[in-house]
Amino acid sequence: MAILSDGSWLSMDAGQTCTQPREVDLGWDEQREGTAMTEGLREKKMRVARRAMEEAAVGIAYEEGVHAVTVDRICEVAMVSRSTFFNYFPSLEHAIFGSALVYDPVLTERILSAHRDDLVIAASRIVMETVRGQGDDELLRKRFALFAREPGTATKVSWAAGTSRAGLQDVIVNWLDAHPASARLADADHATEARMIVNFSITLGDEVMRLVGEDGGDFPFGPAVFRAVRERMRALSVPAR
Repeated sequence: MAILSDGSWLSMDAGQTCTQPREVDLGWDEQREGTAMTEGLREKKMRVARRAMEEAAVGIAYEEGVHAVTVDRICEVAMVSRSTFFNYFPSLEHAIFGSALVYDPVLTERILSAHRDDLVIAASRIVMETVRGQGDDELLRKRFALFAREPGTATKVSWAAGTSRAGLQDVIVNWLDAHPASARLADADHATEARMIVNFSITLGDEVMRLVGEDGGDFPFGPAVFRAVRERMRALSVPAR
């Protein structure tokens, strides 16, 4: 047998030239398509796993109360390991109440413009509308029911969600910078005023949820309930003479 320069070989017995089989080299487009398909399947599995753990967490909280939720129980219901749970959620609260909020500029501008005379109400409505914008399904309905049913839950979650709170403060600061006439504090900068507005809005949101829970109302809540709570807050803010 003799090897020729083109990679073929010559059979000395048969006198025939044969070509060596070559590996098929996939082009870049084929490789990229395969990679995209793999990533697509991986992302889908991640979404399914995350949703299963969220549904388990919210389901337990809805049926038995937030106090009954544990990582072990979530893992048992969703059929995942503890390490898998913490790969998706930094804390138990994130699984029950959702991840940090991302505020849509169009939504925040609309609400702030509608409530420019009371930015505390605006801030509270921004949070509620943003949560609502994450979806309109059974999981979201149960989350809102938890806020309304268990007093203090809204405040607890708001204070724990530092990223969401800081993002809302940035939204208010930017609004005050663009609309300085809406600022109320003459002796403080916009960052200070925004921080106080957000702090008040957390209390407002908690009380709104409490009233709605007592009345059996559903989201979205009408502006009247926000105004009613704000009047109570104002009454308590004025020192007795």
